[in-house]
Order: sequence, then C-alpha cells, then structure tokens
Amino acid sequence: MGDLRRNIVRKGREYYAGYKVLNRDFDRRNLDAVISVLNWCSRNMRDPKMLHYVVGIEDDEIFNSTRFAQKFKERFYSCIRERNRVRNKGAASKRTKLPEVQLIFSVESKYLDPLVPVPYLHFHLMVIVDTNYHAYGFHELNIAINRALSGIHGLESLTFDSDRAIFFKDAKEWQYGFLKFRNENSSVKVGDFKEFRWHDIRTELADAVCRASYLCKLDQKELLPDKFKRGNSFGHTRPKGTVHPTQKLPSDLLIGSQLEFL
Repeated sequence: MGDLRRNIVRKGREYYAGYKVLNRDFDRRNLDAVISVLNWCSRNMRDPKMLHYVVGIEDDEIFNSTRFAQKFKERFYSCIRERNRVRNKGAASKRTKLPEVQLIFSVESKYLDPLVPVPYLHFHLMVIVDTNYHAYGFHELNIAINRALSGIHGLESLTFDSDRAIFFKDAKEWQYGFLKFRNENSSVKVGDFKEFRWHDIRTELADAVCRASYLCKLDQKELLPDKFKRGNSFGHTRPKGTVHPTQKLPSDLLIGSQLEFL
C-alpha cells in the first residue's frame, strides 16, 4: 500500500512538475510519462499536432492493449502509404516521407446511465503526429487514424465511404469518426485557442499536458475487467533517444500503473 500511495498525485494540486493539470487523482508514473512524451515531441518534431480519440471497447477478451501501439502503427502507415500512392499519381513532387507518430493511451470504464447496470468500457488515445509543416493535412491524418482504429480487433469500428470521405456506423454519419474536439468552455485550460481539432504542441504544450493528464486519472479504473488490472490499462510509445526502463514491470501491478514502454 505504501508504494501505491507514493505513486498517487492527489486531486486539489493545481500544478505538477510546473504544468497545470486537471483536478483528479493521478498515477504519478503515468503523469511523468505524458510530460516526457509531449516534451520530446515539442523538441524533436518539426510541426507536432496532438489529436484526441475515444473509442468503445466492444470485446475486451479480444482487445490486446499490450500490442495496441504496434498494431495501430502498422495500420496507420498502411493507410498513409495508400494515400500517398493516390496523391503522387501525376504529381510533380512525390511525397514519400512518413509522418513521425507517438501515442499515449488509457483503458477506462464508467457508468453512463444510472439505470443501465453495464459500464461503458472505452479507450482514450492521444496521437501526436509530425505534420512536417503541413506536408500532411488534418483530414487525411484523421481518416488514416480512424481507419487504423477501426481495424484493431476488439475496438468499436466504423465504415469508411472513400467516395465521400465520410465514416458511418449503423447508417449514421460520423463526420470526424472517433475524434474528440477540444472544449473551449473547459474550466481547466491554459490560454486561448482557435483550432478545435488538435493541439499545436510547439505553441500549446502547457494546455496539451493539461488535457492529456486526463488519461492519467485513477477514478475510471475500478470497473475495469481483471485483464486490465495488471499494469496494462495505460501505455505509450517510447520516443527515440529516451531511456528504456531497466527493470521489467511485474505482472500484478495495481490499477492505474504504467504499461511497460512499447
């Protein structure tokens, strides 16, 4: 229990490591990881943008959080290569460089309706992508990300209409897929912004950390299935040049603990 207490950042603390955070109880290790990844992106990517996605987990037995990052990147880059082949036909300059991507994610569960006794098991994902000064635009990146998410076994999926560049589910149109827009009316934020679709990590790092701290909260971990209570309900990619942990994390880590670097 002592180790658990040391790894909790209690709510009521407005700032952590110099950054404004949400008013929640956090896992300290996860919060440190979020700050580390976003700082790396701000220093090493040319034009980093952060997009937030929320996806339902439809089959928790099939969904594998420990292999998510690898599977997502494979599908994402496959979509980008497909897009580049179409774009490059007849183009004077060919686009072949793939955008750098880093990921932060959290598996969570909560009740949406007090009259419905089944909790909503879902997945939060922050995608930080280097647009390389607009070499890649929002719409093509958002399409690739949504298509990649829809191809992950166990997650909620959407159907993509390539002729109209629109996503559907059960005959209902989802214009932006699983993308979660920024909320201008949020009571906890840093500065003002004009772009609601993503964060510019170079100019909005402080607000990006504040928003991403949401993925480190502990209050939506209690209802998770047992398979996600072994240190695999939170994860992130490991940017180049960062230090890999020398000690393997035990399999019986408490809820909210950090998934080993991927």
